[in-house]
Amino acid sequence: MGGNSSEYEISLMSGREVIKNLNPNKYNIFPVNINRDGKNWQIGKSATLSYHSSTDKKVKSINKTINASILTDNKIDIVFIALHGPNGEDGRVQGFLELAGIPYTGSKVLSSAIAMDKVLSRQILEKTGLKVPKYLIYKKNDTLNIIWQKFKLPIIVKPPDQGSSVGITKVVNKKNLKSALRKAFKYSSMALVEEFIEGTEITSGILGNDKLVVLPLIEIVSKNDFFDYEAKYNELKCDEICPARINKKLSKKAQDVAKKAYQALGCKGFGRVDMIIKDGNIYILEVNTIPGLTAVSLLPKAAREAGISYSKLLDKIISYSAP
Repeated sequence: MGGNSSEYEISLMSGREVIKNLNPNKYNIFPVNINRDGKNWQIGKSATLSYHSSTDKKVKSINKTINASILTDNKIDIVFIALHGPNGEDGRVQGFLELAGIPYTGSKVLSSAIAMDKVLSRQILEKTGLKVPKYLIYKKNDTLNIIWQKFKLPIIVKPPDQGSSVGITKVVNKKNLKSALRKAFKYSSMALVEEFIEGTEITSGILGNDKLVVLPLIEIVSKNDFFDYEAKYNELKCDEICPARINKKLSKKAQDVAKKAYQALGCKGFGRVDMIIKDGNIYILEVNTIPGLTAVSLLPKAAREAGISYSKLLDKIISYSAP
């Protein structure tokens, strides 16, 4: 948990919740908190207790330089990855664990990298015959005209390789476009510009490898302009309705679309597919290979609706990944 990404705090929240809900009669839990700098690890019980105090002198005294031996020497059987965003969700830590010969939860290296890249993943989804919002890639030297030639307001501007709606802006006024692009460029060398689709936003949690379990759909009703970072992690800013208020036929269609997207990217273990419905059409926004696991996150909420407790959810994720 933790890690060198803009989602550091959210990852710590996920990690803490995973530790809290793992069955201590089944597992010997060995918390590993990767610092914001990405260079040091806090390990053992202190990592759990100090997830909000990485500058504390006591914590610094137990820091250890990243080394696979931390995991191999402590005889780790499997790593539960609760890292979000770059370095944790994009195939890098997965590659590190592959090289160290240590099993881990979730999707493998290639699928993780593809799903994190919103451009490459959309190209694959389109080739599979699935719908995605109309989009273009904007680079720093491009002119604004290429945006106005393709889109009418409102539009969405975001970095193509972040999660949790980090760096995203809904542009409703032409004069705000430059600042939206600057915000996206803080996180990436390019910006993803896409049409804003006014519709019913839903998400579908998925469990499994070959035989998939598609969880009940959740309808997302943000009280902000869109489902931004604040709305995702502040329950007062968003209503999350499970099951979603759509008819059975449309619900089944959306679950099938989510399953096809998950399979198209080669995802494993668990994931979440975010979609929006307009005029009966289902558009895929993104596929999350390590969805949030905080106390207010969508995947555990959908699992509960399916009769799967948080503890059982973790058991399933681990069982899909065990060697």
